[in-house]
Amino acid sequence: MEATPYQYYRFGPARLASRLPLQVLPTEAHNDGPAELVLDARPVRNQPAQVTAWRHHWPARDGSITLSLAAEGDGYRLRFPGLCDFLIDNDADALVAEPMASVDPHTLEHLVVDQLLPRVLAHRGALVAHASVVQVQDRAIAFLGHSGWGKSTLAGLLHGAGHSLLSDDCALLQPTAGRITVVPTYPSLRMFGDSISQTLGHATATTPVAAYSPKQRLMVTLAPAQAGGAHCPLQAIYLLNDPAEPASDHRITPLAPALACMALVEHSFRLDLASTTHTTALLRQAAEVLRQVPAFALHYPRDYSGNLRLRDTVLTHLASLPPAYAHLA
Repeated sequence: MEATPYQYYRFGPARLASRLPLQVLPTEAHNDGPAELVLDARPVRNQPAQVTAWRHHWPARDGSITLSLAAEGDGYRLRFPGLCDFLIDNDADALVAEPMASVDPHTLEHLVVDQLLPRVLAHRGALVAHASVVQVQDRAIAFLGHSGWGKSTLAGLLHGAGHSLLSDDCALLQPTAGRITVVPTYPSLRMFGDSISQTLGHATATTPVAAYSPKQRLMVTLAPAQAGGAHCPLQAIYLLNDPAEPASDHRITPLAPALACMALVEHSFRLDLASTTHTTALLRQAAEVLRQVPAFALHYPRDYSGNLRLRDTVLTHLASLPPAYAHLA
């Protein structure tokens, strides 16, 4: 049987050749140059491959395993139990999907663009924060937090007020000409239905994110400069409070440098948690980001009735900050 031809996509700084359709990613022409990443796909399986020794497991809040990593050959096997395995070579540029027969197209696409690719880019040396990022005028602000803490809702709230979305859940932060800049990944928001209606306030076309999640995916349009890959300077980082420890009011307080560094490392994508080389590099990258970008703790009640106050609290605080990188002007 003839193999499915490659389609070419853009994910942040990387050009991707994929045999799997990835409808949420910006497409590129096949003759635009070589691809940094290549994703192949094997026939669906009814049973996963046997693995004798796992290197790491990522548990869910209920204790179940959502993701596992094993060393395989000179690379890795990344498993999403019951859904798909991905083989990743040591250089993290050749990728192979081994989907299970039960996985649906939306779920498989979600695993690739929201789970696999961020970890691959991190393993290749990028700092990939688990953050939503919005551009306000000529500067970007990032919101850090675990899934379910409200990053996408905050990004949607600011996007609905006319500010440009750069990233929903995955933000690449890199030094560029003396600044820390944000590299856009792809233009999408993943939110619960009530969050979409409460933050954007109008009817929108959505698609399912994954069979195991009630979230919906909302595609948005990038500004021309962002679509062309322009990088926006990062002005501030906000760490969201854990909803399990609710706040009674809206307040923003500075984060101590050590706590900010720990938070950025904690809320960054990684592939091999046991790799001291990659951990050391991540710590160095986080320290460099926070040497130039201030970080704050953002506390607020999770109540849609306070959306406007939340938006104004963030924008007022942002306006009070001195211009970033003024010494380079």
